[in-house]
Amino acid sequence: MFRTSAFPDYGLQPLTANNPQNRYDYDVVVIGAGHAGTEAAAAAARLGAKTALLTTNLDTVGQMSCNPAIGGVAKGQIVREVDALGGLMGESIDATGIQFRMLNRRKGPAMHSPRAQADKKAYQNFIKYRIETQPNLDLRQETVEDLITEPIADGQDRLANQRVIGVRVRGDAVYHAPTVILTTGTFLQAIMHTGKSQSAGGRAGEGTTAGLSGALHRMGFTLDRFKTGTPPRLNARTIDYSGLEEQPGDDDPQPFSYLNDAISLPQMACHIAHTNERVHDLIRANLDRAPMYSGQIDSRGPRYCPSIEDKVVRFADKSSHQLFLEPEGRQTCEVYVNGISTSLPRDVQDAMFRCIPGLENAAIMRYG
Repeated sequence: MFRTSAFPDYGLQPLTANNPQNRYDYDVVVIGAGHAGTEAAAAAARLGAKTALLTTNLDTVGQMSCNPAIGGVAKGQIVREVDALGGLMGESIDATGIQFRMLNRRKGPAMHSPRAQADKKAYQNFIKYRIETQPNLDLRQETVEDLITEPIADGQDRLANQRVIGVRVRGDAVYHAPTVILTTGTFLQAIMHTGKSQSAGGRAGEGTTAGLSGALHRMGFTLDRFKTGTPPRLNARTIDYSGLEEQPGDDDPQPFSYLNDAISLPQMACHIAHTNERVHDLIRANLDRAPMYSGQIDSRGPRYCPSIEDKVVRFADKSSHQLFLEPEGRQTCEVYVNGISTSLPRDVQDAMFRCIPGLENAAIMRYG
């Protein structure tokens, strides 16, 4: 974790509005094209604002970084609220889902939570096309390197005496707008950990950006690190499903969007596996190599998504934890192993699966 006082000085100087070269004028500029950015940009454009959506890679617009699923407890209700406001997520998952389930059916209606497993690439392509065809919205591949500010009052508080009026992108072009929305997710100064190995990146296989972090620091914002994690992904061809519990979708799948009356897509099954004491002993024996416990990571993870290391330590009385094997799409063999988020070294991740019934010969395609 880092605080403002420890944040590096990038040597960036405040930009002003007096740079006419390569200038583009908008009402709203949104930075980042994940779930939040695409919804924000589309909403602004629907309201009539001339909007630009800037992302470092057009091929990842709407990409699901972690679990390829929409909804769940509490989150499913939010998706329906977004849909009621004209958003994209509900329609997108209804069109591209591979399994739909209403969680907590045995409890009262207030606890019912819709969840759908997505075809990861199909969902991404659906969102991208909707963004590309949205009136008043320009989608641009740009790397934002700095914020353009102007003074608004005298005073000592840096946050109080300036406002953002645009951004500078790589190549010295500028986008001016009275409203700038940051939806950068994990891409600001992000570091990925697998054991002692560290690499910069907001998502596996992609880089990160430093300019915006420096700009926010320069303006007086306090910057901290937050921790999240991802599980390994397995090749479905190498999984022995014969001894695993099948988890089918609902017989009467409920759509997310109020514009749809029913789901007609064929559904795919998920499966349930379990950890055991052999796995837990292996994890305990290697906690000194786990970044969360070795001191390499100094921040707390989200409560709703604890790592398998945290589960073993915090719930030491449990001899087993459920793992949900969730396909990532109709045209891929990649399987997301929900419930085993980890930053343990590669050799430990390999050894863990050797101990799990049904996964003894599973081939890891992406390490956690």
